[in-house]
Amino acid sequence: MFKLFIRDSVIYAIPALLSKGLALFLVPLYTRVLSPEDYGSLDLLLVFSGLIALTIALEVSQGIARFYSAETDPERRCAYASSAFWFTAWCYSLFAVITLAYADDLSNWIMGRKGLTAAFKVGIVYIFFNGLFNLIQNQFRWELRSKHYAFVSIIVSLVTAGAAVLLTYGAGMGLQGLLWGMSAGVIIGTVYGLYHLRQSFRFRFDWARLKEMLAFSIPLVPASVTVLASIYIDRLLINHFVSIGEVGLYGVAVRLASVVSLVMVGFQGALTPLIYTYYREADTPRQLARIFRVFCCFALLSYLALGLFAHDVLVLMTTADYYSASKLIIFLVPSILLAQMYIFTPGISIAKKTHMTIWINLAGLIANIALGLLLIPRLGGSGAAIAMLLGSSLTFAIYMLCSQRLYPVPHKWWPLCGSMTATVVALFLALRLGSELDSYLRWLVNLIFISGTAVIFLALGLVQVSELRKAGQLVRSRLKLFSQRSS
Repeated sequence: MFKLFIRDSVIYAIPALLSKGLALFLVPLYTRVLSPEDYGSLDLLLVFSGLIALTIALEVSQGIARFYSAETDPERRCAYASSAFWFTAWCYSLFAVITLAYADDLSNWIMGRKGLTAAFKVGIVYIFFNGLFNLIQNQFRWELRSKHYAFVSIIVSLVTAGAAVLLTYGAGMGLQGLLWGMSAGVIIGTVYGLYHLRQSFRFRFDWARLKEMLAFSIPLVPASVTVLASIYIDRLLINHFVSIGEVGLYGVAVRLASVVSLVMVGFQGALTPLIYTYYREADTPRQLARIFRVFCCFALLSYLALGLFAHDVLVLMTTADYYSASKLIIFLVPSILLAQMYIFTPGISIAKKTHMTIWINLAGLIANIALGLLLIPRLGGSGAAIAMLLGSSLTFAIYMLCSQRLYPVPHKWWPLCGSMTATVVALFLALRLGSELDSYLRWLVNLIFISGTAVIFLALGLVQVSELRKAGQLVRSRLKLFSQRSS
């Protein structure tokens, strides 16, 4: 399982690196073409898009994940996949018809200001095809076809970036051009995916299989909505208490902080299908603990690096209007990681007790709202970032406690807690020391702190030298195999 995980996580990480890399490359362009108000409206539209993605098709893709991997009969597998696809297509078609009919009224409410009806309609096109594409992309995961997953993700990233640059900057279409570029990417990805999954998605529909999947996935809908609300309620509260421009600054900070999710993508893409496939094997819990330690090592070092160099990156990539977003990064990076780390708590899904996720995520949402109402009027965007961090921490802690009761995993908590403490201490010491130094000397100090923290991880046993040696051997063998095939 661990070897399969390493192989697939690398494959899943490649398109994520490209996607995030392109996203960062385009930030200087967007911040010169789009105002903070435009960024704020885009963020609010993406909040709406995320809500639709979690509710309209009732998370049926998660039902495929649970039952498709465990099914051995090819015809029943096809019945699961096909039924879910046609159900999803029907749901998104109904959504598109209704929202386009009432676009004038909905655009003002969803995007935070008037005059964006045309952009909102393009956003509906994006949401429709993105819903289909997400189901298709996930199907590659459930079938353990990681290479196809990577390839279609790369296609979508390249088409989106190219079209967005051409339309936003070249044609001067602004926000509307950016949304058309996003739509072009997912349309091409949908066509590619349907062609390569034509044996999985057929003209057949099985009510019994659909009901089985929905019985598993429907409890995940309110749970997922509460997760989305916990993540995005800050934008709504900032817009209410401060301004739409502050939402734009917060959105830029989130985009930079989201680079840390590159650490997560390889793990997230590879881990879930492997857990569902191998959870019955006796050695799987130990392997999960090992994977979690490796993840924490990369995540903590990424957090430290982003926190230390956030201001420099914003100076390099944006205009002066956005520099103040750097102070939010140290709170947003761990928040984004914790919000996605539920994949390391598989006990609830394995036990098919998905209803528990509703109450766990609801607790996090209530905490996030309460803290946001308390902190945002006083601290603005910083208050929202702090509230998000505390809410995400509470949610993950409850997930871990519940999962450990249902599917115990032998985690090594002392090295994990010690490494986290060392990272936070190193971050604040380096920031305090660096505030009194010039740029080049500050960069040197930051690199010393990052290197020293990595050594501490080794000393605490978060990762082991033997594991690093084995990882190096695996990478070298993969590179050698790749070079042989290329020649």
